[in-house]
Amino acid sequence: TLPPKPHQVAIKVQRAGLRELFNVDLKNLKKLAALLDKFDPKTDGADRNWVQIYEESERLLYLEIDYLNEASNGERFARDFEDTPWVRVPDFYREVSNERVLVMEFIESLKLTDLDRVDKLGLDRELLAKRTADAFLKQ
Repeated sequence: TLPPKPHQVAIKVQRAGLRELFNVDLKNLKKLAALLDKFDPKTDGADRNWVQIYEESERLLYLEIDYLNEASNGERFARDFEDTPWVRVPDFYREVSNERVLVMEFIESLKLTDLDRVDKLGLDRELLAKRTADAFLKQ
């Protein structure tokens, strides 16, 4: 459910025509993959199947532009880190989201590479680096 008003949200809106652009570009890439399969001499000993590589890449690219899939991934990430108090994941508002629009809780943050801000806030760089690495490895 939506949060009580007033409440800040972040809205991610897919660029108009993005799926159509993917369709055209991927159609051309599939033709290229078929040609590569036909003419790749594989003299380096590799057993490449360019069409299979293309098909897996296509599947992943379309998942990347499905914002309901992104919400599902975010919710899974939140469950994976629910016992980690220093990891914060926004809530996703599915009732006002769809494949092309994602509405989520706004959480103010900063880039960890913004070292001036990290220092100004008095954050411990070493602890931030350790926690970032720990979270990455847990994923």
